[in-house]
Amino acid sequence: MIKNIYDMLHQVCTQNKDRIFFVRQNETYSELLKKVKQRAVLLAKKFGIKQGDTVAILSGNTPDFIRSYFAITSQGARVLMLDTGLSTAEHLNMIKRTKCKLVLAQRDKFIQGGPKMYDIESIDDTDAREFKASPVNREEIAMLSFTSGSTGNPKVVGLTHDNIISLGDGALFYKSVILPGYTFYGFLPLYHIYGVVINIIAPLVLRGKLLLQPVLNPREFLNDFKKYKPEVIPAVPRIWETFYKRIIDTAKEKHVYTIMRIVVSMRKVLRAIGLGVIVDKVTKPIHDLFGGNTKVLVSAGATLKPTIRKFFENLGFVVGDCYGLTETTGPANFNFAFRKTDGSMHYAGPLPGNEIEIHNPDKHGIGEIWVRGNLVMPGYVDNDEANAAAFENGWFKTGDIGKLDKYGRLVVKGRKKQVIVLDSGKNVYPDELEDLYMQNKEILAAAVFEYVIKGKTVPFAVFQVEPGTSITKVAMLLKASNLKIAPYKWVKHFAITEEELPQTSARKIKHFAVREMLDQGAFSVANPSVVND
Repeated sequence: MIKNIYDMLHQVCTQNKDRIFFVRQNETYSELLKKVKQRAVLLAKKFGIKQGDTVAILSGNTPDFIRSYFAITSQGARVLMLDTGLSTAEHLNMIKRTKCKLVLAQRDKFIQGGPKMYDIESIDDTDAREFKASPVNREEIAMLSFTSGSTGNPKVVGLTHDNIISLGDGALFYKSVILPGYTFYGFLPLYHIYGVVINIIAPLVLRGKLLLQPVLNPREFLNDFKKYKPEVIPAVPRIWETFYKRIIDTAKEKHVYTIMRIVVSMRKVLRAIGLGVIVDKVTKPIHDLFGGNTKVLVSAGATLKPTIRKFFENLGFVVGDCYGLTETTGPANFNFAFRKTDGSMHYAGPLPGNEIEIHNPDKHGIGEIWVRGNLVMPGYVDNDEANAAAFENGWFKTGDIGKLDKYGRLVVKGRKKQVIVLDSGKNVYPDELEDLYMQNKEILAAAVFEYVIKGKTVPFAVFQVEPGTSITKVAMLLKASNLKIAPYKWVKHFAITEEELPQTSARKIKHFAVREMLDQGAFSVANPSVVND
């Protein structure tokens, strides 16, 4: 039985020593293990890091981040994951709260007023033969993450060695669709839980390769896709929405959208009657956009709209739509339709060793999402009050609202706190409306939330629109979209902006920040009559 995270790393690297792990650096599993040992020796010898200490990482997506992650945990120390997008004050608050002893950071991210800083990209000249792994057990905390970057009192999530090892064990469930040697594209931020899941642990245990990309630039993505042809591309929903819009817009500009939609919708019939060549001809340009070799698309960090998932599935990709939180070590449930080795179809579900439940569902099957199992954290660190509120009979209450369809696929409706309760008592789910309105190409992003106008609770929307899109145009789009849903859900009050809406590091829209900006007059607000007329 694997004892801890280092034991897992050692086992995988020893068994696959000559395989390439880091693609861009042409570094093997064996070389990865050696450099992890060298970094661990440095931590122990130069900085006196020992079991129970906290060491922070403040870095973009570089191999040194991953090497340092494994080196820190090999010594029984805790890795504090620092979001590079936060302020110095937020970093210092996190460092102080966790009694952090050392920060491994890229030099341009060094901060003053905290503990010792060390350049994470330094070349270690230590002797790997001096390495000694700490006898840490699976129940001990391996990494720390904050639920927010607030300078107040955010909750600290403590994930154990067992959580991370269980994540690796669970990833093996997908080994029939993600094969050894597949290249994972790595631009999800490594400090985020999904960066750990999909760009550290999954490539390792599935014996894959990792192509790290530290620059968040679509042009760089496309260049990498063309050059390296990755088989597995993980991204946040906003990225998939961008690709979706680009594909649709390009098809319309070339006047092939209608034929594309017909062929894709009839792809199974066409293949069955021997006309698969037509399907291939229509879908090939889209597959070529991703390098021509991509098999699996993974969405993580926020909710992927069902329409987007279905669109890419219809194009022939296997799409893994991942739901979870830092508290659940990421994937509490995976909408991941693929054919297993025994020929049966798998559609969705939590990783092995975990359960998901829709608690107290209404007549539509919608309720709060509860999770329990080996991926759920033991609790927030030093926060009995938060733990008492978050757990019930072993179940972790996520605070998200959703339902399960007939295939067991999870449909997330939004945060429990964000559900709009109208004066009539009916519920309106922001995610559903945002998905609907963003099917218009002129609307690049949407935030729908509860608002009170003239004493009446209404759904209000703020839209990021394409440059030059007028309020009148958006009103016309809303009128057309509203015809697809019940009248009580209609958005009649809205504002627009051409500026990007505030987002988290996982590219989720910050609804509370959007609402504050609305109150401050940051957006162009429409007269309700433009939609009502």
